Amino acid sequence: SNSKSNRLGTFGGVFTPSILTILGVIMFMRAGLVLGQSGILHALLILFLAKSITTLTALSISAVSTNTPVSGGGAYFLISRSLGPEFGGAIGIALFCAQAISVPFYTLGFTEALVRTFPDMAVHFRTIALATSLLLFLISWVGAGWAIKAQYVIMAFLALSIVAFLGGAAANFQLDLIKKNWFPVYASPGMSIWTMFAIYFPAVTGIMAGVNMSGDLKDPARSIPIGTLAAVGVGFL
Repeated sequence: SNSKSNRLGTFGGVFTPSILTILGVIMFMRAGLVLGQSGILHALLILFLAKSITTLTALSISAVSTNTPVSGGGAYFLISRSLGPEFGGAIGIALFCAQAISVPFYTLGFTEALVRTFPDMAVHFRTIALATSLLLFLISWVGAGWAIKAQYVIMAFLALSIVAFLGGAAANFQLDLIKKNWFPVYASPGMSIWTMFAIYFPAVTGIMAGVNMSGDLKDPARSIPIGTLAAVGVGFL
């Protein structure tokens, strides 16, 4: 039976956390590096390859979540029910470590972006990072409901930033510039399309954020496939 905590729908419980993780620090701070080194052609190839991998993963997640009852545990629950508790436990530990490492990863990314925008705040880098971590801890401690509310605000800012970026690109569109940057020019011998792929690929792996909300969803079997595939499609666009 569903408890009061199982009240999140597809948009708030799966799509929102997934798309926020996809449109995260890698895309905003490293996509320029990937495009500048790889050129437009290789950058598009990297995007297509990365999205094809996450699309296949999303289809697998959808298949499992619609063929077995889903409760709390997210990716660990789905893996343990399809491959067994041994695989589920081993992969679940790795997923837990990845989630734990992602907290300072995104916190440092946010702080770096803030300091780049306001250079005078560079002397307070560590204080800003610690204050951000504390704020995120408090939001998580209160519960998933407050986290989802905070994500709506963040998503609004992300949407505005993307609109501003696209508006600036449209206002300064130059066909000759596209032709000059179509093919790759790697800055050092150690760089290649696969190096750039390794840098960019984490930007498309945010679909696990929605899957991990399975314990807070009203209807996981419906919300997980729709929300995950929608996040992959919107992130690709």
